[in-house]
Amino acid sequence: MTGCRLSYVIITYNDAGRLPKAVSSAALAAAGSGWAYEILVVDNGSQDGTSEVLNTFQSVLGEKLRVFKLARNTGTTVSRNLALRAVRGDLICVLDSDAEILDHDLRPVAKLIHDLPEVGVVAPRILLPSGGIYDSAKLLPTLGDKLLKLPGVLLRRPTINHDWYSDFPFDRLTCVHTAISCCWFFSRALLERVGPLDERIFYAPEDVDFCLRSWQAGRAVVYYPHLRILHHTRQTSHSHPFSRTAFSHLRGLFYYLRKHGYWFSREKAAAHWVDPLAYALQPRLREWELSNMGIIKAGR
Repeated sequence: MTGCRLSYVIITYNDAGRLPKAVSSAALAAAGSGWAYEILVVDNGSQDGTSEVLNTFQSVLGEKLRVFKLARNTGTTVSRNLALRAVRGDLICVLDSDAEILDHDLRPVAKLIHDLPEVGVVAPRILLPSGGIYDSAKLLPTLGDKLLKLPGVLLRRPTINHDWYSDFPFDRLTCVHTAISCCWFFSRALLERVGPLDERIFYAPEDVDFCLRSWQAGRAVVYYPHLRILHHTRQTSHSHPFSRTAFSHLRGLFYYLRKHGYWFSREKAAAHWVDPLAYALQPRLREWELSNMGIIKAGR
């Protein structure tokens, strides 16, 4: 894909140590793809050295870096929407401030979105610093899933995740119910079709909500294993189960389930919103993948 303009959206909060890798890898990936790009960073009221980091990058990137400074932490939705409303590119990448793009040719991702209009959100493979693969693609959550995890979280013991795919990680392009927003690619047309993130959710599960709304709008969420992202993940709600963040997550989950009208039956929700499109699209994803494997491998 030539002539593409890419807009990165990065929000950060007291993450000055990790932010440089996110910004520099974003710039390298866009340049490696031969694209014009912009990096929009929303500083969510950081009290560390984030301003100094961004000032240093501003001196190097100039107008390619656009910084929005907020007085306080507004969560993940208000801050991301601020940047999403300002994007100028036709392709958008939502990237966490503690994530790093390892492969610097994004053209196959853009080609997938261009060639198959039913593709909405493209979610790459997420690697952990240990070398493992993060369980970034998940089934639609239910209240039962979360209640079954609660004892383990409270006792700080390993939990059983009933909303995970048993055969994950996938080695091929695969339709998935949801994918974490550590790194997403989607077109500006999808944003216009689905709408912004739901600002009634402060922290989570705003990504699950957006994924389901994408499915409801006739656009699939696709796991793309051929692009690698390194994520220095911090599971705040698990390590601190009684924190404000954890309770915010719980409130967001109740709001999400009430909003979409299902609580305990993921199968009915998937049968209504996900399965028809997924069943029709999956063979076409496989065909596209086989026919484009040459450029996919060349970009690694």
